[in-house]
Amino acid sequence: MSNPVILYLPLLVHSDVAVQRQATTILLTHYGNRALTYLRRLLDDPELADQARLALKNIGEISGLRVELRPFRGVYVRCLGDFQVFIDSRMIKPDEWGQSEGGKAGGRKVQGMFAYLVHCGVEGATRSEIAEAVWGGTASASSFARTLTALRQVLQQCGGEELAASLLYTDRQRCALNPDLYQSDADLLERTFDLATRTANTQGVEAALSFYQYVLDLYDGPYMEGVVGAQEWAAERGARLLSHVVLAGERLASTALHNGQVEQCLQYCQRVLAHEPRAVGVLSLLLRAGHRLGLPAEIQRAYQRYLSATGINPRRKRDDPVVKLYRELSESVEDRGSNGG
Repeated sequence: MSNPVILYLPLLVHSDVAVQRQATTILLTHYGNRALTYLRRLLDDPELADQARLALKNIGEISGLRVELRPFRGVYVRCLGDFQVFIDSRMIKPDEWGQSEGGKAGGRKVQGMFAYLVHCGVEGATRSEIAEAVWGGTASASSFARTLTALRQVLQQCGGEELAASLLYTDRQRCALNPDLYQSDADLLERTFDLATRTANTQGVEAALSFYQYVLDLYDGPYMEGVVGAQEWAAERGARLLSHVVLAGERLASTALHNGQVEQCLQYCQRVLAHEPRAVGVLSLLLRAGHRLGLPAEIQRAYQRYLSATGINPRRKRDDPVVKLYRELSESVEDRGSNGG
Protein backbone atom coordinates (compact mmCIF):
# COMPACT_ATOMS: atom_id res chain seq x y z
CA MET A 1 0.00 0.00 0.00
CA SER A 2 1.41 3.37 -1.03
CA ASN A 3 0.07 5.16 2.07
CA PRO A 4 -0.22 2.94 5.16
CA VAL A 5 -2.38 5.33 7.21
CA ILE A 6 -5.37 4.94 4.87
CA LEU A 7 -6.40 1.90 6.89
CA TYR A 8 -6.58 4.05 10.03
CA LEU A 9 -8.79 6.79 8.56
CA PRO A 10 -12.17 5.30 9.57
CA LEU A 11 -10.92 4.92 13.15
CA LEU A 12 -9.35 8.37 13.34
CA VAL A 13 -12.63 10.04 12.31
CA HIS A 14 -14.89 7.67 14.27
CA SER A 15 -17.74 9.29 16.23
CA ASP A 16 -16.49 7.63 19.43
CA VAL A 17 -13.61 9.67 20.88
CA ALA A 18 -12.25 6.57 22.63
CA VAL A 19 -11.82 4.88 19.24
CA GLN A 20 -10.07 8.00 17.89
CA ARG A 21 -7.75 8.04 20.89
CA GLN A 22 -6.84 4.36 20.55
CA ALA A 23 -6.18 4.71 16.81
CA THR A 24 -4.04 7.80 17.43
CA THR A 25 -1.98 5.97 20.05
CA ILE A 26 -1.38 2.98 17.77
CA LEU A 27 -0.57 5.16 14.76
CA LEU A 28 1.90 7.41 16.59
CA THR A 29 3.52 4.48 18.38
CA HIS A 30 4.14 2.69 15.09
CA TYR A 31 4.95 5.59 12.74
CA GLY A 32 5.80 8.49 15.06
CA ASN A 33 5.43 11.97 13.56
CA ARG A 34 5.74 10.48 10.06
CA ALA A 35 2.05 9.61 10.44
CA LEU A 36 1.24 13.30 10.10
CA THR A 37 3.21 13.48 6.84
CA TYR A 38 1.38 10.43 5.51
CA LEU A 39 -1.95 12.09 6.31
CA ARG A 40 -0.90 15.40 4.73
CA ARG A 41 -0.16 13.55 1.50
CA LEU A 42 -3.84 12.61 1.39
CA LEU A 43 -4.96 16.24 1.43
CA ASP A 44 -4.54 16.38 -2.36
CA ASP A 45 -6.69 13.27 -2.84
CA PRO A 46 -10.23 14.46 -3.74
CA GLU A 47 -11.80 11.31 -2.29
CA LEU A 48 -9.89 11.26 1.01
CA ALA A 49 -9.03 14.93 1.66
CA ASP A 50 -11.96 15.63 4.00
CA GLN A 51 -11.30 12.53 6.10
CA ALA A 52 -7.56 13.25 6.22
CA ARG A 53 -8.17 16.85 7.35
CA LEU A 54 -10.55 15.71 10.12
CA ALA A 55 -8.12 12.96 11.15
CA LEU A 56 -5.29 15.48 11.45
CA LYS A 57 -7.43 17.79 13.59
CA ASN A 58 -8.42 14.91 15.87
CA ILE A 59 -4.82 13.76 16.27
CA GLY A 60 -3.78 17.30 17.15
CA GLU A 61 -6.47 17.59 19.81
CA ILE A 62 -5.75 14.16 21.30
CA SER A 63 -1.94 14.23 21.23
CA GLY A 64 -1.22 17.93 21.62
CA LEU A 65 1.07 17.78 18.58
CA ARG A 66 1.27 20.77 16.25
CA VAL A 67 -0.59 19.72 13.13
CA GLU A 68 -0.13 21.31 9.70
CA LEU A 69 -3.31 21.21 7.58
CA ARG A 70 -1.72 22.26 4.30
CA PRO A 71 -0.94 19.62 1.63
CA PHE A 72 2.62 18.31 1.60
CA ARG A 73 4.84 20.16 -0.89
CA GLY A 74 8.30 19.48 -2.29
CA VAL A 75 10.32 16.50 -3.52
CA TYR A 76 10.81 13.94 -0.78
CA VAL A 77 12.81 10.74 -1.20
CA ARG A 78 12.13 7.84 1.12
CA CYS A 79 15.35 5.81 1.22
CA LEU A 80 14.64 3.85 4.41
CA GLY A 81 12.46 0.85 3.76
CA ASP A 82 10.76 0.59 0.37
CA PHE A 83 12.30 3.21 -1.92
CA GLN A 84 9.71 5.86 -2.79
CA VAL A 85 9.81 9.31 -4.35
CA PHE A 86 7.12 11.92 -3.71
CA ILE A 87 6.66 15.06 -5.76
CA ASP A 88 4.38 17.24 -3.65
CA SER A 89 1.86 14.72 -2.30
CA ARG A 90 2.09 12.39 -5.30
CA MET A 91 4.18 9.27 -5.19
CA ILE A 92 5.91 8.08 -8.36
CA LYS A 93 4.32 4.65 -8.75
CA PRO A 94 6.56 1.62 -9.39
CA ASP A 95 5.29 1.13 -12.93
CA GLU A 96 5.77 4.81 -13.81
CA TRP A 97 9.55 4.53 -13.67
CA GLY A 98 9.45 2.52 -16.91
CA GLN A 99 6.44 4.00 -18.71
CA SER A 100 7.78 7.32 -19.97
CA GLU A 101 7.87 7.87 -23.71
CA GLY A 102 11.06 6.49 -25.17
CA GLY A 103 11.87 4.91 -21.84
CA LYS A 104 12.82 1.50 -23.18
CA ALA A 105 15.28 1.04 -20.37
CA GLY A 106 13.89 -1.10 -17.56
CA GLY A 107 12.03 0.83 -14.92
CA ARG A 108 14.25 -0.61 -12.20
CA LYS A 109 17.33 0.85 -13.84
CA VAL A 110 15.65 4.25 -14.18
CA GLN A 111 14.74 4.13 -10.49
CA GLY A 112 18.21 2.82 -9.65
CA MET A 113 19.88 5.73 -11.43
CA PHE A 114 17.80 8.24 -9.49
CA ALA A 115 18.45 6.42 -6.20
CA TYR A 116 22.19 6.35 -6.81
CA LEU A 117 22.25 10.08 -7.55
CA VAL A 118 20.39 10.69 -4.27
CA HIS A 119 23.02 8.55 -2.55
CA CYS A 120 25.87 10.55 -4.12
CA GLY A 121 24.45 13.89 -2.99
CA VAL A 122 25.69 17.25 -4.17
CA GLU A 123 28.82 15.84 -5.84
CA GLY A 124 26.84 13.60 -8.16
CA ALA A 125 28.63 10.87 -10.10
CA THR A 126 30.45 10.29 -13.35
CA ARG A 127 28.74 8.30 -16.06
CA SER A 128 31.12 5.40 -15.50
CA GLU A 129 30.36 5.41 -11.76
CA ILE A 130 26.63 5.34 -12.47
CA ALA A 131 27.08 2.48 -14.93
CA GLU A 132 29.04 0.50 -12.34
CA ALA A 133 26.37 1.15 -9.70
CA VAL A 134 23.29 0.45 -11.83
CA TRP A 135 24.48 -1.99 -14.50
CA GLY A 136 27.13 -3.64 -12.39
CA GLY A 137 29.83 -2.77 -14.92
CA THR A 138 29.94 -0.86 -18.17
CA ALA A 139 26.87 0.33 -20.06
CA SER A 140 26.68 1.15 -23.76
CA ALA A 141 26.25 4.80 -24.64
CA SER A 142 22.81 4.11 -26.11
CA SER A 143 21.62 2.18 -23.05
CA PHE A 144 22.84 4.88 -20.70
CA ALA A 145 21.23 7.61 -22.81
CA ARG A 146 17.88 5.79 -22.92
CA THR A 147 17.86 5.38 -19.15
CA LEU A 148 18.83 9.00 -18.52
CA THR A 149 16.16 10.21 -20.96
CA ALA A 150 13.57 7.97 -19.31
CA LEU A 151 14.47 9.39 -15.91
CA ARG A 152 14.13 12.96 -17.13
CA GLN A 153 10.74 12.13 -18.67
CA VAL A 154 9.48 10.54 -15.45
CA LEU A 155 10.36 13.73 -13.59
CA GLN A 156 8.70 15.85 -16.29
CA GLN A 157 5.50 13.81 -16.23
CA CYS A 158 5.24 13.81 -12.44
CA GLY A 159 6.61 17.25 -11.59
CA GLY A 160 6.65 19.33 -14.78
CA GLU A 161 9.39 20.40 -17.16
CA GLU A 162 10.66 23.19 -14.94
CA LEU A 163 11.21 20.87 -11.98
CA ALA A 164 12.87 18.22 -14.14
CA ALA A 165 15.25 20.75 -15.67
CA SER A 166 16.14 22.22 -12.26
CA LEU A 167 16.39 18.97 -10.32
CA LEU A 168 18.46 16.82 -12.70
CA TYR A 169 21.77 18.22 -13.94
CA THR A 170 23.81 16.45 -16.61
CA ASP A 171 26.81 17.17 -18.80
CA ARG A 172 29.18 15.03 -20.86
CA GLN A 173 30.97 13.80 -17.74
CA ARG A 174 28.72 13.91 -14.67
CA CYS A 175 25.13 13.71 -13.48
CA ALA A 176 23.78 15.16 -10.24
CA LEU A 177 20.61 16.19 -8.44
CA ASN A 178 20.14 19.71 -7.10
CA PRO A 179 20.22 19.24 -3.29
CA ASP A 180 18.21 22.44 -2.77
CA LEU A 181 15.18 20.91 -4.49
CA TYR A 182 14.72 17.66 -2.55
CA GLN A 183 15.17 16.13 0.86
CA SER A 184 15.48 12.52 1.96
CA ASP A 185 14.72 10.68 5.16
CA ALA A 186 18.29 9.37 5.26
CA ASP A 187 19.76 12.89 5.21
CA LEU A 188 17.27 14.03 7.84
CA LEU A 189 18.16 11.08 10.05
CA GLU A 190 21.89 11.79 9.85
CA ARG A 191 21.48 15.50 10.56
CA THR A 192 19.12 14.81 13.47
CA PHE A 193 21.45 12.21 14.95
CA ASP A 194 24.36 14.66 14.77
CA LEU A 195 22.22 17.26 16.53
CA ALA A 196 21.20 14.73 19.17
CA THR A 197 24.83 13.79 19.78
CA ARG A 198 25.94 17.41 20.16
CA THR A 199 23.01 18.16 22.46
CA ALA A 200 23.67 15.11 24.62
CA ASN A 201 27.35 16.01 24.93
CA THR A 202 26.68 19.61 25.93
CA GLN A 203 23.37 19.46 27.80
CA GLY A 204 22.90 15.82 28.76
CA VAL A 205 20.92 12.94 27.31
CA GLU A 206 17.57 14.15 28.65
CA ALA A 207 17.83 17.31 26.54
CA ALA A 208 18.45 15.23 23.41
CA LEU A 209 15.58 12.75 23.81
CA SER A 210 13.25 14.48 21.33
CA PHE A 211 15.99 14.30 18.68
CA TYR A 212 16.66 10.64 19.40
CA GLN A 213 12.92 10.03 19.12
CA TYR A 214 12.87 11.64 15.67
CA VAL A 215 15.79 9.45 14.57
CA LEU A 216 13.86 6.36 15.62
CA ASP A 217 10.68 7.60 13.95
CA LEU A 218 12.45 8.23 10.64
CA TYR A 219 13.82 4.70 10.30
CA ASP A 220 11.43 2.37 8.50
CA GLY A 221 13.78 -0.28 7.15
CA PRO A 222 17.11 -0.88 5.41
CA TYR A 223 18.65 1.90 3.35
CA MET A 224 17.76 1.72 -0.37
CA GLU A 225 15.99 -1.61 0.12
CA GLY A 226 15.00 -3.20 -3.18
CA VAL A 227 16.92 -0.73 -5.39
CA VAL A 228 18.84 -2.38 -8.20
CA GLY A 229 22.58 -2.59 -7.43
CA ALA A 230 22.22 -1.07 -3.97
CA GLN A 231 23.59 -4.14 -2.22
CA GLU A 232 27.04 -2.97 -3.30
CA TRP A 233 27.06 0.83 -3.01
CA ALA A 234 24.53 1.34 -0.20
CA ALA A 235 25.87 -1.15 2.34
CA GLU A 236 28.30 1.13 4.18
CA ARG A 237 25.90 4.02 4.64
CA GLY A 238 23.10 1.62 5.47
CA ALA A 239 25.13 0.11 8.31
CA ARG A 240 25.96 3.59 9.62
CA LEU A 241 22.31 4.68 9.59
CA LEU A 242 21.26 1.52 11.40
CA SER A 243 23.93 2.09 14.05
CA HIS A 244 22.52 5.59 14.63
CA VAL A 245 19.05 4.12 15.12
CA VAL A 246 20.34 1.47 17.53
CA LEU A 247 22.11 4.07 19.66
CA ALA A 248 19.09 6.40 19.60
CA GLY A 249 16.79 3.58 20.63
CA GLU A 250 19.17 2.49 23.38
CA ARG A 251 19.33 6.03 24.79
CA LEU A 252 15.53 6.30 24.75
CA ALA A 253 14.99 2.86 26.28
CA SER A 254 17.64 3.33 28.96
CA THR A 255 16.17 6.66 30.02
CA ALA A 256 12.65 5.22 30.10
CA LEU A 257 13.77 2.28 32.26
CA HIS A 258 15.67 4.61 34.60
CA ASN A 259 12.52 6.73 35.00
CA GLY A 260 10.37 3.70 35.79
CA GLN A 261 8.61 3.72 32.40
CA VAL A 262 9.15 0.01 31.90
CA GLU A 263 6.50 -0.56 29.23
CA GLN A 264 7.81 2.39 27.25
CA CYS A 265 11.30 0.94 27.51
CA LEU A 266 10.03 -2.37 26.18
CA GLN A 267 8.36 -0.68 23.20
CA TYR A 268 11.52 1.20 22.26
CA CYS A 269 13.53 -2.02 22.43
CA GLN A 270 11.02 -3.91 20.31
CA ARG A 271 11.15 -1.25 17.60
CA VAL A 272 14.94 -1.35 17.41
CA LEU A 273 15.26 -5.12 17.60
CA ALA A 274 12.78 -5.53 14.75
CA HIS A 275 15.51 -3.98 12.56
CA GLU A 276 18.63 -5.23 14.38
CA PRO A 277 18.12 -8.27 16.60
CA ARG A 278 21.86 -8.39 17.40
CA ALA A 279 21.91 -5.06 19.27
CA VAL A 280 23.38 -6.22 22.58
CA GLY A 281 22.70 -3.07 24.60
CA VAL A 282 19.10 -2.80 23.45
CA LEU A 283 18.41 -6.50 23.94
CA SER A 284 19.82 -6.34 27.47
CA LEU A 285 17.39 -3.54 28.26
CA LEU A 286 14.51 -5.56 26.81
CA LEU A 287 15.44 -8.58 28.94
CA ARG A 288 15.43 -6.43 32.06
CA ALA A 289 12.17 -4.71 31.15
CA GLY A 290 10.51 -7.99 30.24
CA HIS A 291 11.73 -9.48 33.52
CA ARG A 292 10.18 -6.63 35.52
CA LEU A 293 6.89 -6.89 33.63
CA GLY A 294 6.74 -10.67 33.91
CA LEU A 295 6.81 -11.38 30.16
CA PRO A 296 8.77 -14.62 29.74
CA ALA A 297 7.42 -15.25 26.22
CA GLU A 298 8.69 -11.85 24.99
CA ILE A 299 12.06 -12.46 26.63
CA GLN A 300 12.36 -15.90 25.06
CA ARG A 301 11.35 -14.66 21.62
CA ALA A 302 13.90 -11.85 21.59
CA TYR A 303 16.63 -14.08 23.01
CA GLN A 304 16.07 -16.78 20.38
CA ARG A 305 16.15 -14.17 17.59
CA TYR A 306 19.48 -12.96 18.94
CA LEU A 307 20.95 -16.47 19.00
CA SER A 308 19.68 -17.13 15.48
CA ALA A 309 21.01 -13.81 14.10
CA THR A 310 24.44 -14.14 15.72
CA GLY A 311 24.88 -17.89 15.39
CA ILE A 312 25.90 -18.11 19.05
CA ASN A 313 25.70 -21.44 20.85
CA PRO A 314 24.79 -20.43 24.44
CA ARG A 315 26.32 -23.61 25.87
CA ARG A 316 29.69 -22.84 24.33
CA LYS A 317 29.71 -19.07 24.80
CA ARG A 318 28.51 -18.55 28.33
CA ASP A 319 30.50 -15.32 28.66
CA ASP A 320 28.45 -13.56 25.95
CA PRO A 321 26.79 -10.59 27.75
CA VAL A 322 23.31 -11.44 26.50
CA VAL A 323 23.64 -15.15 27.30
CA LYS A 324 24.99 -14.31 30.72
CA LEU A 325 22.17 -11.87 31.54
CA TYR A 326 19.52 -14.26 30.24
CA ARG A 327 20.82 -17.03 32.50
CA GLU A 328 20.94 -14.69 35.51
CA LEU A 329 17.36 -13.53 34.99
CA SER A 330 16.15 -17.09 34.40
CA GLU A 331 17.81 -18.27 37.58
CA SER A 332 16.25 -15.42 39.58
CA VAL A 333 12.80 -16.45 38.32
CA GLU A 334 13.50 -20.05 39.33
CA ASP A 335 14.67 -18.92 42.75
CA ARG A 336 11.51 -16.89 43.29
CA GLY A 337 9.44 -19.87 42.24
CA SER A 338 11.25 -22.16 44.66
CA ASN A 339 10.90 -19.71 47.55
CA GLY A 340 7.24 -19.22 46.75
CA GLY A 341 6.66 -22.92 46.83
